[in-house]
Amino acid sequence: MQQDSSSENLVEDNAPVKTPASKVFDKFEKDEFAYLKNTGFSSEIFKIEIKNLPKYYGFGEIKKLINTTLGLESNKIKVPKKNSPYGFICFKNDDDRLKALTALNGYNWKGNILKASFANPAHDPLIKKRKQEDSNNGSDSKKPRTVAEGSEPLGHLEYPEQLSIKQKKIEDNLKQFKIDLRRANSIQRKMPHDQNNDLICELRDIVQSPLTEAYRNKCEFSIGKTVDGDIEVGNRLSSYASGCTSVANVAELKLPTPRMKLAAQLVKQFVLESGLEPFNAENYTGIFRNLTIRESRQNGFMMIIGIHPQQMTDEEKDKFQKDFVSFFEVGNGKDLNVTSLYYEEIQKRQSGQVGNFIKHIFGDTHIYEYIHGLKFRISPCSFFQANTAAAENLYQLAIDLSQSKKDSTVLDICCGTGTIGLCFAKHCKWVYGMEIIPQAIEDAKANARENGITNATFTAGNADDLIFSMVREANVGADEDIIAIVDPPRAGLQTKSIQQLRNSEKIKRLVYISCSPSQALKNFVDLCKNCSKTMKGNPFVPKVAVPVDLFPNTPHCELVVLFER
Repeated sequence: MQQDSSSENLVEDNAPVKTPASKVFDKFEKDEFAYLKNTGFSSEIFKIEIKNLPKYYGFGEIKKLINTTLGLESNKIKVPKKNSPYGFICFKNDDDRLKALTALNGYNWKGNILKASFANPAHDPLIKKRKQEDSNNGSDSKKPRTVAEGSEPLGHLEYPEQLSIKQKKIEDNLKQFKIDLRRANSIQRKMPHDQNNDLICELRDIVQSPLTEAYRNKCEFSIGKTVDGDIEVGNRLSSYASGCTSVANVAELKLPTPRMKLAAQLVKQFVLESGLEPFNAENYTGIFRNLTIRESRQNGFMMIIGIHPQQMTDEEKDKFQKDFVSFFEVGNGKDLNVTSLYYEEIQKRQSGQVGNFIKHIFGDTHIYEYIHGLKFRISPCSFFQANTAAAENLYQLAIDLSQSKKDSTVLDICCGTGTIGLCFAKHCKWVYGMEIIPQAIEDAKANARENGITNATFTAGNADDLIFSMVREANVGADEDIIAIVDPPRAGLQTKSIQQLRNSEKIKRLVYISCSPSQALKNFVDLCKNCSKTMKGNPFVPKVAVPVDLFPNTPHCELVVLFER
């Protein structure tokens, strides 16, 4: 649920009074606040606003302050944007909220005296948007008219034109990188290229995808209803916050494979035959939520059916799973030849909850894929590049840019299931992989064993804590070098990880792979800006940037940048 920036105090800041939930329900009974009666959102009733936050802080830091240092039992922490001077904290009951008000008011955090006060619940963005549309006679130019416009916004263009758009977007990112770096440095140091050049480093032409259609090996479909109220398994026309919950058929889309499209229609048939309703985000009712499909070029086909169990008993859940297996093992879905089925319960997560409950119910536990001649196992929740053929190009590019040699040591940061690191293994002396998700590390170790690779070590943990120890463990000599390969989530690395990369002077080359270059700019700047108390190591210098298209028909593009020092 998105926060409404116009939240006001329910009572005076200096007079915290216990407010029974029933009174809050009465106050916000209709329209944009009706969702509060759904148990999944009840913590919005017990919310406070915290003001005067310091200029620089991370989400992890504020979470640690609230839950560990002060021992407050928050249910949800919401910060509107990075380093926002204010934020919102939700609690499970009024006692916990009052305790937080007492602890936070006047608390000195990083030199700032914090202020806390009661806050109104957020408006329901769906209802709010619909009211706006009604007042504008139903017009909304931002809402896509078709599923293709929402899911494949560049699909109507010829592929060369799509590449041109993406190349220009990367150029703009690199221009902004140069501006941001100049701003970060108090004294402008010499740039690696002519100062009259807008770009900070060499930019090569975009690497094309070998496939432009039916290339996705993973698709997530929503289970809901069309604009006409019919049950459908497909893609949402727009987001909840945009005022739309309708789902449309994916037959016209270019990204899913034909087998995935057929699976979506078979699951639709199963939903209809079950007599159970799709989940309704407006009133928090219904069972079916989504369908995730993973497909390999070796004919592996995994499906994960996601449901909200509502008040289903264990017996009803067990019957549901058996019916789903039966439909695809001996029923109408038999000819799809599904190799793996999983059952997932998706509910609104509470504080401290790691993930959804997921259970293997049929067939193999994994599917398998080959990249650079290596065999990789794929779990239902593991990360694997969505465009396998293009990923082979991406990994080869990273190997080439790294200039890895037989005596090189490679740090694979955010290694996932080890795909990049294991592709590097035959080009270097040793690979050290690190990943925060334990299951991914187990997959990485299994992948190393499966391929007979003995010069790779994978460790579960936070990169913030592991980079220094991995550099020490590498114990390289004077003539050897350490190369870092960074392939982080969309938001990039935490600042502490960048600090460790900067301060590990033995790392001479760094290849950064970003799936969201605009969000990675802060990481780029921190790697390259002048030395400081926290960034003590010599700065890196960007040398080469190469866009790689893994997502034809969409605006997204990977960017690979080589940094040296």
